[in-house]
Amino acid sequence: MKLIRVLLITCFANVLLSFATTGANAATPTELNEKLLKATDPFEGLTESAVSGDNAGIAKGIKAAKADRTATRALLTTAAAARFDTLFDELVSAQSKKDSVAVALQAAELYKLLVSSCEASALVVPMEVSLLDYAGFRTNALLKAKAPDWQALADTAREANVNWAKICDRVTDKKLKTEMEKAQSGLTSAAQMHDVSLSQSSAKSDLALVDDLEGHFAKK
Repeated sequence: MKLIRVLLITCFANVLLSFATTGANAATPTELNEKLLKATDPFEGLTESAVSGDNAGIAKGIKAAKADRTATRALLTTAAAARFDTLFDELVSAQSKKDSVAVALQAAELYKLLVSSCEASALVVPMEVSLLDYAGFRTNALLKAKAPDWQALADTAREANVNWAKICDRVTDKKLKTEMEKAQSGLTSAAQMHDVSLSQSSAKSDLALVDDLEGHFAKK
């Protein structure tokens, strides 16, 4: 009889776990993508506030990110959630130290993590477009350092070029395609020549053109 009770309790627990798991995974890939992309908002804002030295904006962004932390974490796989925790703690630590460069860099990495967690096949705008955004955010953050890390800037440009290569053939607007290729080339050349001005202007173009790319793919 005791064994039967144990078996019944175990069965009931498994049923409850099944319902809980079903509820957590009930969102379609499209719905999950929408939630993940929405969750990037505080981190995108933080990169901009940190680069511009807007301390009030940083505080506001951190507050918003903290408020959303649990819900955002729940959208991620176990491995991604662990990475999220590490990056988030580093972000908060950077703010406490008033290290705006580190705040911008950690926020950019959190943005990238959430974007990369999307289901690529269910996205209207390719994931690579958002990753080009990340390249602009990271470049701007790295350039704010007293001594820019040119190797990191070169790596960022290289990653951006890889992402652009994956989608460039799908861009049918010739002017837009030419301008983005110029921006990507500028990021690469600037890192090679240690040219701050060219790196800044190329990152600015990259970020502006990402908005155009989003509109381009959304219309297809």
